Amino acid sequence: MPVFIDASLLYAYANKDDMNHRKAVKIMEDIVVSKKYGKPIISDYIFDEAVTVAFRKSGKQTAINLGEFIIKSEFVLVKVEEMVFQQAWKLFQETNNFSFTDCTIAAMMKIFGVEYLATFDKEFKNIEGLSVVDG
Repeated sequence: MPVFIDASLLYAYANKDDMNHRKAVKIMEDIVVSKKYGKPIISDYIFDEAVTVAFRKSGKQTAINLGEFIIKSEFVLVKVEEMVFQQAWKLFQETNNFSFTDCTIAAMMKIFGVEYLATFDKEFKNIEGLSVVDG
């Protein structure tokens, strides 16, 4: 039973000034220490988004620290391959509230049967068959 980690959670975890920081720390403890939701997974797209947002909002050192945390953690880092990309593109064309990166999350979770998503993005709560872990 794996859990997909979204960039919104990663950034909130890395930034002590983020309004969701405390919640993010609790969720990360549940995921990494307690292993409450199974193996944590992120995609290369999420790594890019999390590090880029950290860089833009909090500076280079925060981005480096977050990237190193992800790389050295037990997270499974998966690449968005052709099948996921195509499904994400189709979903992106059909929806109004999701970025393409968000669509890759939904596609990857559907294709690989991942039930849990750790995110602060409320739009994901509207996807049937997906359980949002949001603290």
